[in-house]
Amino acid sequence: MQKFQIFAYKSAQGLSLGLVRHPQHLNALGLEVGREPVLLTPPLSSSQAYQQLELWRRRLRGARGLLRWHLLRRQAFPPLPPATGQGQPVFELVDRIRAVLTGRIISEQRLLGQLRAEGFWPGQISAALDAGVFQGRIGQFPGFTFGPWGEYTCSRCGSQRAKAAPCARCGSMECLLCLECSSLGEHRSCSTLLAVPGPGVQGQAQVPALVLDYQLTKAQGQAARELVEFWERREGRALVWAACGAGKTEVAFALIQRALAEGEEVLFAIPRQDIVREIVQRLRRAFPGLEIAAHYGGQPWLAPGRLVVATTHQVLHFFQRFGLAILDEADAFPYQGSAMLRYGLERALAPRGQLVEMTATPRGPRPRRVITIPARHHGFPLPEPEIIVDKLPTPEELFSAGLPWSAVGPLQDPLWRWLVFAPTIAACEVIYKVLAQRQSRPVGLCHSRLEGRLGAVEEFRQGRLDLLVTTTVLERGVNFPGIGVMVLYADHPLFSASTLVQMAGRVGRTAQAPTGPVIFVASKLSPALREARELIGELNRQARERGLLKNAEVS
Repeated sequence: MQKFQIFAYKSAQGLSLGLVRHPQHLNALGLEVGREPVLLTPPLSSSQAYQQLELWRRRLRGARGLLRWHLLRRQAFPPLPPATGQGQPVFELVDRIRAVLTGRIISEQRLLGQLRAEGFWPGQISAALDAGVFQGRIGQFPGFTFGPWGEYTCSRCGSQRAKAAPCARCGSMECLLCLECSSLGEHRSCSTLLAVPGPGVQGQAQVPALVLDYQLTKAQGQAARELVEFWERREGRALVWAACGAGKTEVAFALIQRALAEGEEVLFAIPRQDIVREIVQRLRRAFPGLEIAAHYGGQPWLAPGRLVVATTHQVLHFFQRFGLAILDEADAFPYQGSAMLRYGLERALAPRGQLVEMTATPRGPRPRRVITIPARHHGFPLPEPEIIVDKLPTPEELFSAGLPWSAVGPLQDPLWRWLVFAPTIAACEVIYKVLAQRQSRPVGLCHSRLEGRLGAVEEFRQGRLDLLVTTTVLERGVNFPGIGVMVLYADHPLFSASTLVQMAGRVGRTAQAPTGPVIFVASKLSPALREARELIGELNRQARERGLLKNAEVS
């Protein structure tokens, strides 16, 4: 673990203070000859050093501070050699460090590992870091920052969820450990973060070729043009509100092309890792020859490319880099409701960067620019849910009482195969057993803890299962033509309006099967049920008013 000492010296502008990893590095800082520095503290961990730095700034203010400094010069520990100018040739290594860090904020340990692999020694690296930080060419942050009343904040994720625990690196018995960003690796108050802002606009660049092997729909074309207009007007924030299955990802491609052509770097962020891989392939087909960097768990963190596709967790490693950021599935877990991931996305934007959020279920305050894609490519309206309010038995009562006829009856309709959603894994398993015993149709089961669940999904896709009981693990990213959706216990607190809309959106996604039943069965009409019904109805109304429903009328 790296430790720091605070030093002070008298410059032409007055007293100045800084941090240094080792007293020997002071000669590499480029201090003027005759400006002998004074060490003020013993070695401290990063957060302690930054706390003490603020205290010493207050102590050395004004005439009284100058007197205190003169006294300190006589008591300094240990005696330091006089400054000798730039000393060690560290500035070339500073340039290399800046090249690695540009647009990133990473731990000192990660940087050290990269530079050690390139053949640099730890002593060289720490001297170059001290020189780069002193010159203001490298940003340096403690693991945690502390407020005047003892409140603390993680410098990596902005969270205040931490606990004091023994630390093997610094030896402290009460070293803070962040509980929020632990999935990215351990981060403590003795950690040090290093950052360099992105390169900014790099002038006019070659316009990347955009190749689409399909035609955008009328609604998609309108949205794509509006996004380019949003970019030109520098409006800062935009929301793309799209019907499930309306093809919102493709409408951003013209905007990406425009931003890259103007020399900006572009981020495409997605909450889920599996969708990152899919989007990378789609972008590579759309922009042949363009270098695209993919960032998700297990991938090289130094992947090059001005177009970056990353999970929202990996976005925490970027620093003031992107002139344009596009957040797809903004309503999805784990991004939705996470202050940490929002913090990371905002920090990844360049100072005047623009952000586009895309979702099927907008929540909270909306920006001035809201772009809607209310219709799917086939021109049929979104299936609007039928809400059935009926008394549902508890999971313990299900085996004896069974499901009410309002739920069982539609599942017996041979015209449809059904995706049956349940709120929890326990409920999912009980409902599966009840249906398997009492239905003559083949029934399958799918949830996150079930080994071989992909096999059940494939059987349902191939038509070998008529009913598939599942949790919200299948609420997104799947396409089963010709199905209906039933949500049991739809008033359960785990089912948000966003989740209900996404589950309903599994129906009617293809031109061959553009319609289908959506049934929500609940013991009461919850606010989430009302909101989901209103969101779907609002998109259908917009589609009808804009003349986008060519093949069917809204019921």
